[in-house]
Amino acid sequence: MPLESFQPADEPFPPTDVAPLEPLRPSQEPAPVVAVRAEPEAQLATFMYARVRNFGVTCDSMAGAELTAWVNDVRRVLQRAAVELDGVIAQRKPDSILCVFSHRPDEAVPSHAKRALHAAILTVHACTVLADRIAARPQSQGLPPLSVAIGVHLGVAEVSPRPSNPGMVHAVGEAVEIARLLEVVAADLHWSIAASFGTRQAAGARVDSGRSGTLGLPDETFLEVVEIAGLVPRLGSTTSEQHYALLRESLQKNQQLSRTNGNAGGGGGHMLIEGYRLLRKIGQGGVATVYLAQPIHGGPAQVLKVLRLGSGAADMDLQRFITEFALLAQIEHPNVARIFKQDFSAGCAYIAMEYFPLGDLRSHMRKAIDPAIALYYVRQIAAGLESIHRIGIVHRDLKPHNVMLRQDGILAIADFGIAKQVSMKLTDTGAGEIIGTPYYISPEQALGHPVDARADLYSLGVMAYEMLTGQRPYQAPSAQELLDLHLHAPLPALPAHLRHLQPVLDRMMAKDPQQRYASATELLEVLMGIGA
Repeated sequence: MPLESFQPADEPFPPTDVAPLEPLRPSQEPAPVVAVRAEPEAQLATFMYARVRNFGVTCDSMAGAELTAWVNDVRRVLQRAAVELDGVIAQRKPDSILCVFSHRPDEAVPSHAKRALHAAILTVHACTVLADRIAARPQSQGLPPLSVAIGVHLGVAEVSPRPSNPGMVHAVGEAVEIARLLEVVAADLHWSIAASFGTRQAAGARVDSGRSGTLGLPDETFLEVVEIAGLVPRLGSTTSEQHYALLRESLQKNQQLSRTNGNAGGGGGHMLIEGYRLLRKIGQGGVATVYLAQPIHGGPAQVLKVLRLGSGAADMDLQRFITEFALLAQIEHPNVARIFKQDFSAGCAYIAMEYFPLGDLRSHMRKAIDPAIALYYVRQIAAGLESIHRIGIVHRDLKPHNVMLRQDGILAIADFGIAKQVSMKLTDTGAGEIIGTPYYISPEQALGHPVDARADLYSLGVMAYEMLTGQRPYQAPSAQELLDLHLHAPLPALPAHLRHLQPVLDRMMAKDPQQRYASATELLEVLMGIGA
């Protein structure tokens, strides 16, 4: 069944058979079709790396002539479409192949990205045909199914001929490594083909894309990647729609086979956030990294709090991460940061939250704040605490860094990473373990005792003092000395012009929780009756 290419109508594409092909014998090595310089040269090209999954276990079920024929079949399937589309083999192993698609001298506009993606689609189809044939063997019963994963990237790498094999080239460089990484991404996400966004753009409108996301590279830069979903018929094409439907079905079937293999979960150790374009890294916590991201399908920028999986993240860290979303999802209040979703992607778990361009309250507390504004802020934070306490959540790490400022002046409590629902039977601290930031920690937290909502009121009292005076109430050269001050030092005194607020501060920062306000609601009632 002939398939046309996705080149312009005045550039006919040589027919390509999508039916099973004849076995390739050693004497049928493909001849080089692209001229390559004798010396290594950095050149812009498109690199395709394809690997057949579960090749080894299938080999283990064979012997003799059947095994030889099987290895030849896989070799033929991996290389035929690429060679027919003017690709040159750079590396070939029994279960994988790396091909280079370079600029053809007769082209006015380079087509190597289109040819590489077309070859990748045809390779997936041929592999599904082969997978069906192998699955029909009685000896294949109980074996995991075959699938293929392909990575395609347009970039610069050094390419040179192999003197010992005129039909192949050497290819080394960052673009080659990215193509290999994209193959791992494809396998982890159960995509048949993963391509970099630039490759997809260079290929033109006839390549259909599916899902997309952003890949975190080892150097902490980002690469936008897309799933290749099929070919779009050319306007006025005489090729049957069935041909394109067949290729699309093959891509989908290969995905299903990949899911059956169960090889998900970030096995490559990389991080990929599906559905978002990562813009920049904006923070790093103890276990999570924070990024500014743009949803690919539109909408305002969001903050992604990302926990990498399989990179030393403890089960407790993941449990806290999931708990944070479960807690925040229950809250809808203007003084609590909005949360949009929590999900898992290749190699990571993430929470998508509201973005605050003005940053946190800490950046606005370099000196004492006008008393009227400080009281306005304290009331807002208390209102946010009231909403979370009402459903049984204690923040446990309230501090200026965790209170965000919107452009309209509204504050929102954020970062519930160590928050806890009082009713939860969740043991996330050992006996006597201290949770919280020492400058703002309550005495009962300093002692490692159980806490309730009144611990957050103490932390808010510390913040109120700092907003009004420009300095923290307790300071010490070491964390232990600071904790001792929270436990035993006298309550801080406000300046004379703020003495009318001293009774409120004393109750908020009482050493004994029983002497504090019973709730944020009670505190709010008092604050509403006080002026600056």
